Amino acid sequence: MQKTLLVTTIALLSAYMACGTGNGGAPDIPGDSGGQDTGIVEDATKDTTDGLEAVEDALPTTPGGLPLSLPFVLTRPDPGEPLPDAEIADFTARMTGLWKQIDFFTWVYETTHGTDASTGMPDYLIWWHDVVAVKEGDKVTFRNSAKDGGSHNNAEPTMLVLAQAIGGYLLTGDPAMGRVVEQFTKSITAVMKGFVYDENDPIQHLMARNIITINQEFVLPSGKKKAVDYSEWYFSYEGWNADRFEYKHNPVWGDVWVTNKRSKDDVPYFYRVAAWLPYLIELTDDETIRGAAQEALDLLEQFARDIVDHGWQIRTKDKDGNAVFVEGQDLDDFVTYTDLIPDAECDPRLATALLGYDDPLDQDCGNGQGSLYDTVAEAGHYFNHDIIDQFHMAALALALTRGKTDVAKELLKGLIIRIERYRNPSADEPGQEDENWEKDIARLLLMAASLGYPLNNDEARQIQKVYLRTVEAYEDFPRWDLWDKSVPDGEYSFRDGGMYPKHQPQYIRIEDIAFVLEYCWSPFKNPAGIQFVDCELVKDPKHWGG
Repeated sequence: MQKTLLVTTIALLSAYMACGTGNGGAPDIPGDSGGQDTGIVEDATKDTTDGLEAVEDALPTTPGGLPLSLPFVLTRPDPGEPLPDAEIADFTARMTGLWKQIDFFTWVYETTHGTDASTGMPDYLIWWHDVVAVKEGDKVTFRNSAKDGGSHNNAEPTMLVLAQAIGGYLLTGDPAMGRVVEQFTKSITAVMKGFVYDENDPIQHLMARNIITINQEFVLPSGKKKAVDYSEWYFSYEGWNADRFEYKHNPVWGDVWVTNKRSKDDVPYFYRVAAWLPYLIELTDDETIRGAAQEALDLLEQFARDIVDHGWQIRTKDKDGNAVFVEGQDLDDFVTYTDLIPDAECDPRLATALLGYDDPLDQDCGNGQGSLYDTVAEAGHYFNHDIIDQFHMAALALALTRGKTDVAKELLKGLIIRIERYRNPSADEPGQEDENWEKDIARLLLMAASLGYPLNNDEARQIQKVYLRTVEAYEDFPRWDLWDKSVPDGEYSFRDGGMYPKHQPQYIRIEDIAFVLEYCWSPFKNPAGIQFVDCELVKDPKHWGG
């Protein structure tokens, strides 16, 4: 989101107001509830939370007190007939069969990069954008490409894959998933500790967009030769949304190049992971993973507190290591539009408060949807749909994992309204004409189901339809193993479908291909929802594809 959105907001707000409605002059917004439950909620859900305290007393928890079930009953009328067992079995076999064919988490580990432990420096991995893989004989070099961009939003795929890996690791104990969990969790710490100017910089918890360390060459556990070449990114630049500069005396990695102005666009993905980190810390037997998760969670909580303490603004640092605010843009705060629309970006503020202070503070978001801000932002740019949806789910995830039952219940009701609105849009619902609409809603449904969303029959079938269509397309991709002798020497870009299947509107992105793992592990699956996958088979990788 950028400054021009403010102009769009004012123009569209004026247009809405000029329409005139029977709502005291306020615009009729699809799903708008004015902060209260609508008839849609009551019609869409059966809320049986009377006697909630007694219910909560009986809820299962981990030994450390983390909740292991949805803390209320929430159903929808007429969810439809259960899917046939044969269809569930086929979906499960084909979905897990693709993961097995690719060896998905080993593939993730081998094709992402950061700083390898062989350098003697702290290690981590990031799912970069703007990378070219160069195949030369038995070696593959991953080169960060200056002509392709600066990978400003790589935290989005990195955190999405991490959420899937955490779910999969806690579900299966699979070591390949655990390795990705460790390395991607360490990347959270890296973008903060790599953003420390020198040994006298007292601020450890502000986030860079990315950090660039040294060129490397090493051998993977599989015996494959891998190299990382950052050379094309060793230069400074200034931009409206990011600057890059050199910190020569970083206490952890020494001479690093950092890209500043952490955008709020990526923040909900960090928050979703933050909701799961306490489970990882308590439930893993691996001390390295536990330590990485604890350090990352501590820093994320400090990051969130910093946002609250500085007027809901995300601070960054300049080339001299000073903590500063980004001026003249809306990419770094959650309050730019509240003078015009008081409930604008309430979900991001609520999620930030819950993560930073374990309390909603004064953020009462009701059911988390229906703000005019959402409609205007989504009309301004389709990508804003995902940011808004992800913040809604992040607030819900943190409310669930931190025991804020009443808050979580209302947010889940609102998520039902939101998704029903998307699937049955009115004429003025922004985004419905976008070619990614069906695919994006399928992913949203699957991610929401991990947080208590009770799927109905049609929604379960949409997940199956879109994911199976994707599996069929990805099974034939010829370069899952870039080191294989069948892959000719040459350059393969992330952007054109060379390194991995090109992002296309009809297919789930490869970085989103394993959210079934998060769903099958999640303690908040709603028993009232239609089942679409056999989680017993999913949790046993030895039987994947069977």
